[in-house]
Amino acid sequence: MGRVLRSATKKNTTAGEAAVAAAEPPAKKATVTKKKIVKKPAAKKDTADTTTDTTATTSGKTVTIEACKTCGSVSRATKIQKAVDTKASVVINAETPGKGNFVVRVSGVEEPVVELLGMKRPFAELKALVMEDVCENVLKALEEKEEEKKEEEKKEEDKKEEDKKEEEK
Repeated sequence: MGRVLRSATKKNTTAGEAAVAAAEPPAKKATVTKKKIVKKPAAKKDTADTTTDTTATTSGKTVTIEACKTCGSVSRATKIQKAVDTKASVVINAETPGKGNFVVRVSGVEEPVVELLGMKRPFAELKALVMEDVCENVLKALEEKEEEKKEEEKKEEDKKEEDKKEEEK
């Protein structure tokens, strides 16, 4: 007879069954071979959070926000996005922003509304920003752009009317 294992006796087996089990050679263990793990390049996520409105895109008003993810300025960017709401389309981080940067631009306006570049920890300049004031400045910049567009359209209409009068003469 062969040797009786504890596991065989725990399973309420008889000594005869244990002997048969002991007589059979144990099954070979599966050998683990090293496989090369090839990482597939992850599909680049579009990190740009965009919200668009059909009226905003037709008028061409866009607010572009570059918000560094390390300094927590993304939450501030979403506050601006909520304040602008349907008045313009908002693009957050269309390109990878630099470290410690927070820039808010309105399309058609030369200077950015807010420009904080290369801030160091603890980002005191960013924390000192009053977001209500920033949102108001963004809305003012959007209104100024809208007024400029209306003036340009009015000038074009006046010019067309003058051309028609000249043709009638």
